[in-house]
Amino acid sequence: MDNRDHAAALGGLLACLALALLLYHSLAGGTLLSANAYYSYSLQAENWLAGRNYIAGGENYPWLELAIYGGRYYQSFPPVPALWMLPWVLFFGSAAAVPSNLAMALVALLCAAGCYACCARAGLHSAAAACLTLFVSFGSNAFWLSTSGGVWFMAQMLGLCLAFWGLFFALRDTVPSTVAASLCLALAVGCRPFYAALLAVWLLYRLVRERRAGILRAALPALLPAAVVACCLMGYNLARFGNPLEFGHSYLPEFTRAANGQFSPVYLASNLLNLLRPVTLDSSLQLHFELFNGFLFFLANPLFLLWAFRGAAVRLRREPRSAALPLPSQGWFTVLVCLLLTLLTCMHRTMGGWQFGTRYLVDLFPWVVLWFLNRPAWRPGIGSWTLCGAAILFNLYGAVYMLQT
Repeated sequence: MDNRDHAAALGGLLACLALALLLYHSLAGGTLLSANAYYSYSLQAENWLAGRNYIAGGENYPWLELAIYGGRYYQSFPPVPALWMLPWVLFFGSAAAVPSNLAMALVALLCAAGCYACCARAGLHSAAAACLTLFVSFGSNAFWLSTSGGVWFMAQMLGLCLAFWGLFFALRDTVPSTVAASLCLALAVGCRPFYAALLAVWLLYRLVRERRAGILRAALPALLPAAVVACCLMGYNLARFGNPLEFGHSYLPEFTRAANGQFSPVYLASNLLNLLRPVTLDSSLQLHFELFNGFLFFLANPLFLLWAFRGAAVRLRREPRSAALPLPSQGWFTVLVCLLLTLLTCMHRTMGGWQFGTRYLVDLFPWVVLWFLNRPAWRPGIGSWTLCGAAILFNLYGAVYMLQT
């Protein structure tokens, strides 16, 4: 495949995504360069620069989800996105002055580029790479997430971005690429902890595959960056909460008051039902859907539908797979991992709160794309492009709809 074709496809896609975000923020009242009210990561970066691991004057930010521990207020989310906000705070002078929505738009563009780069490096045709990237960036909850620089969305989009770039580097078997893959995947865990599954599977698969090359040669480039990041994250948690695995959510008033805490099997059944709540039409053809804790998961994220249709076609036609990917990508394995991660996610007290669609399941996209990477002969047909167009339209509608709520 000519690199010029990939460059042209990616350039056009990124230009359209940038335009879509510009148009959205124009409809929102010209908010692309505005500071976001939920600027916890910028606030944490500002406090880091002042030598504090807590949020000074945290009682003055009651609208932010700040953990309360030992009489101090702490940023309660995994801290890696605050690293992304550090240069922004330095440049603009204060957390309140940072254009968080612009910072998020750049993350969205980097995320789309990472998805496309994975597809191109795995040998997919430019049409297939563009189609998958459109499903991820435009035709899913990722688009709505990309419209806001708020703390929740920043963590989720930066984690997805780092996961895709981690996969991209993992696809090349050199020491620099292995180091970069390890670093990106470990930093993704510092945005969304369930990316630990992606990191762990990659590490184990690599060590088993290269055991004949000698443990040090195979292990050090992959293990060392991830171990350094893990030590930093656990040390940071230990310094704040006395627990290397505690990011702070357990000390949010919302969860300290909950009888079953933040995670519990008690929440599983109701949250699974949330993922199946339908979108309906009334007699006047008005759409109706739930705005809290999700609705039917594959409607706002039709990448799962594409995966199901392609999986059925692969089984029927017995299509060949590639054999050079750095992670297992058999259908049964990716389905099993996605089901397991969904079950674990559904044990959380909430399923993302106020939202359009089911935003937590965006975290599964790297696994789905990985399955496609191992089948590089695919060319999207009319059905795939039709589903892609519908996905884009529905998510553009959802993003604008949420402006009214």
